[in-house]
Amino acid sequence: MGAALCAALERYCGREWSEETAQAWSRVFGVIAQVMMAAAASDAQTSPAWWQGEVQSVEPVTRDIAVVTLRTDHPYPYRAGQYASIEVPWWPRVWRNYSLATPSSVPAARPGADGLLRLHVKAVPAGWVSNALVHRAQPGDIVRLGPPQGRMVVDPHERDPLLLVGGGTGVAPLLAIVEELALSGARRTVELHYGARRAEELYALTALRELDRRLPWLSVHSAVAEPSPGMRPVPGTERGALSEVIARSGPWDGYNACLSGPSAMIRRTRAVLLDAGVPTEHILYDLEEGQM
Repeated sequence: MGAALCAALERYCGREWSEETAQAWSRVFGVIAQVMMAAAASDAQTSPAWWQGEVQSVEPVTRDIAVVTLRTDHPYPYRAGQYASIEVPWWPRVWRNYSLATPSSVPAARPGADGLLRLHVKAVPAGWVSNALVHRAQPGDIVRLGPPQGRMVVDPHERDPLLLVGGGTGVAPLLAIVEELALSGARRTVELHYGARRAEELYALTALRELDRRLPWLSVHSAVAEPSPGMRPVPGTERGALSEVIARSGPWDGYNACLSGPSAMIRRTRAVLLDAGVPTEHILYDLEEGQM
């Protein structure tokens, strides 16, 4: 890598490149490489390159969504709102990202202190990993987890009101955030909007409404984009896409926001919040810039 870097610099610097410059860049790269290797070696003492996760259960909640519970071989150092890359044994070297639905800091006397991780997985067409997790995985199977990633992390000590918007299985990290806030003793206003295309896909609504009943600072709202033929409307559920519901709710000035779900939903909801005066730096999500 160092040789390639110096060759590229030499090519594009033209006459500005000299033997003295080459030696300086070589020394700089040597320092950087040594720092990175030392840090990697130190980190390897406590955090492996990947974790083994044993499947404890696969609980179907709809026809194509399941809650997959894992137990890792080493403590998994994540924060609520983050996600993990998962590799299944049937598709080696194919990694997919799934958000964690469990809070990361749980007192020993509370559920979840057993170190279990829960993923909400939707089997999608041609989704090798998702279909394997939902339809093939059994207790005892071993998957691999990469290091936790993601910037959708909420500081439990902040007091600003918080807006959480989750579409489909994107509700998983929001559940973790709410539960972690509850465990930390937070008392900030939290508005959670949960939506799906149809009412039968609101698989997490019962759990969210139980949290709403138990936590006085939390308000849960639900929405469906399309009616379900032959089904009664879910009481208390609005009609419309999440971005439309957010646009006619509010006001949202003064709020921080976390957006999780399909990329199109995140883009539209982000635009609504920006129009409502929410600063860009107060809107957290985990999409690459190219997806925006």
